[in-house]
Amino acid sequence: MYITPLSPIITPLAERENSLSGNGGEGASVKQPTFLDVFNNIYAEAVSTDRQKSEDMVRLMLGDADDIEQIQMNLQKAEIALELFVNIRNTVSDAYNEIIRMNI
Repeated sequence: MYITPLSPIITPLAERENSLSGNGGEGASVKQPTFLDVFNNIYAEAVSTDRQKSEDMVRLMLGDADDIEQIQMNLQKAEIALELFVNIRNTVSDAYNEIIRMNI
């Protein structure tokens, strides 16, 4: 069973190990994503899932919804994506404040 990740940056461990060891391609260098790339992707995923949730809610209110299970999954995915984004933002903010308070 394969679970589709929320973000394209998050890959299964086997694929990550292959790409890091050089077995995953023709010897091309692997560009590691920066924290900003990961943060931007998580933000973009949260925005897109929220947009999909809004569209699903409008379709549900108008009676155009055929697949209630898919709507429930989209709602849950949007909730998880937003929670992930908020937790990462709070952790980064706490880390920044901790660094600012350090005595040099």
